[in-house]
Amino acid sequence: MDPELQALRASRLSELKGGNGSAPSNGGKPSTPSSDPDSRPAIGTVIAPFLQPQALERLSRVNMVRPDRAQAVEAYLTRLVSSGHVSRKITEDEIVQILHGVARQENKSKETTIIFNRRDDDWETELPTEKREDNESDEDDFFE
Repeated sequence: MDPELQALRASRLSELKGGNGSAPSNGGKPSTPSSDPDSRPAIGTVIAPFLQPQALERLSRVNMVRPDRAQAVEAYLTRLVSSGHVSRKITEDEIVQILHGVARQENKSKETTIIFNRRDDDWETELPTEKREDNESDEDDFFE
């Protein structure tokens, strides 16, 4: 891999891990928290020690595009870490699986169900007995 690209990747990764890297994240401008509309807290500050670098990078990219899903993944991982279920570093593939699970859960909650209430087909043949007696005179008596 290109050494310059590797250096950029390493600096970005150190910036994501919570350290204030030498390169500001807003393109070289001085950072003011109130003036930047895109300022979100860095995802993974609590769970960063439990993530592999590629997994942390994936989660930060997801945070740029879908912050709600990234926060749901972070909340899930925080629960796992606090309950002691994480014994090794989480890989990028596991992050992808968790993201798919969150997407399925969101789609399931947004799923619309349409229920059709159909009438019986026999509603015309079920005439009250009084009307049947009145209609007897209208019938053809030819075969009787």
